[in-house]
Amino acid sequence: MLRYGLRSIALALACAAAAPALAQDYPSRPVTVVSPFPAGGATDTLTRVLAERMAKELGQSMIVENKAGAGTNIGASYVSRANADGYTILMATNSTLVTNRYLYQQLPYDPDGFAPIGMVGIGPLVLLASPKTAFDDTKGLVDYAKQHPGKLSFASFGPGTSSHLAAEYFKKVSGADMLHVPFKGATQALPVLIQGDVDLFFDMVSTGMPQVQAGKVKVLAITSKERMSILPELPTLAELGYPEYEMTAWFSLVAPKGTPEPALEKLRAALAATLADPKVVESMGKMGIEPRKGTAQELTAQIENEKPLIEQLVKQANIQVQ
Repeated sequence: MLRYGLRSIALALACAAAAPALAQDYPSRPVTVVSPFPAGGATDTLTRVLAERMAKELGQSMIVENKAGAGTNIGASYVSRANADGYTILMATNSTLVTNRYLYQQLPYDPDGFAPIGMVGIGPLVLLASPKTAFDDTKGLVDYAKQHPGKLSFASFGPGTSSHLAAEYFKKVSGADMLHVPFKGATQALPVLIQGDVDLFFDMVSTGMPQVQAGKVKVLAITSKERMSILPELPTLAELGYPEYEMTAWFSLVAPKGTPEPALEKLRAALAATLADPKVVESMGKMGIEPRKGTAQELTAQIENEKPLIEQLVKQANIQVQ
C-alpha cells in the first residue's frame, strides 16, 4: 500500500513538473479563434485579419471558427468550457464581457471567467440624422428635442446593443427626449433613416459613413473620446459640450480562465506585434476600428470602467432582462 501511494505521489509530481514545460512549448499545434458572429460580418473579418498576422508571430496556424448567435452567448459559452490550454480563444466584445451580464438573468458562461489576452480596438459610432430633419448639428438636435419632447425617434441595432445604449447615454447627458425604434441591424435601420421614418441613428463608421458620403444622411458627431484618425474633421460629442460622453463598440481577445501564463504571454506578444503592423492598422481603419496596443491591463480597465454605466443605462432604458 505504501509503495502504491508513493508511486501515485511520484506520478502527480511528474505531471506537475511537465505542465510548465508543455506551456513553454506552446503553441505546438494550431490555435482556434472563436468568432461569436456570422462569417462575413465586420467582427468576423477583423478576427481573420488578426488571426492571419498573429499566426506568423506564433509560428502556428490560427483557425477562425464561427459560433454565432444569442448576442455572442453561444461562442462565449463554447470557449468558457474549452480546455484552458491556450488552444481555444475568443474574440470578445463589450456585449460578451459587460452588457450581457445586465441583459440576461442567466448566462451560459461567466463574463468574469476568462483570462484577458488584450484589447484589440474600438469601433466608434457616428450620430446620423435623416436628411429630412430640421437641424444640421448636435446643438440644433438638442434644442429641437427640448422644444418638441417625444417627437424625435432613433433607430438602433436592437434592444441593449451598442447603438441603443449610445442613444440612451446621449439622452442622459443632453436631456433630449427621444423614442427608441429597434431594428435588426444597420441594413434595416439605414433605409428607414434615409426615408425619414426615423430621425436619428447611432451607427458604426463602416456602414454609416458611406451613406453620408453618398449624401443620403447627415452626420453630426462621433462617440469616441477623441476624434478618429480617418475622420479628423468630425467632432466628438465630448468636445460638443458633453465631456463625459464616450460609447463605442470594442473588441478583445480572451482565453478560458486558468490558461497557463506562458501561453498567455505568447498570445499577448503576438497580438501586440500584430496591432503594430501598418498593414493591419490600415485594414482596421477601413473597418472603422481604431487599434489599441493589445494589453491585458487596458482590457481589464475597460471592463471595470464600463460596468456601472452600462448597468445604469440598461435600467434607464427599461430593457426587459431575458
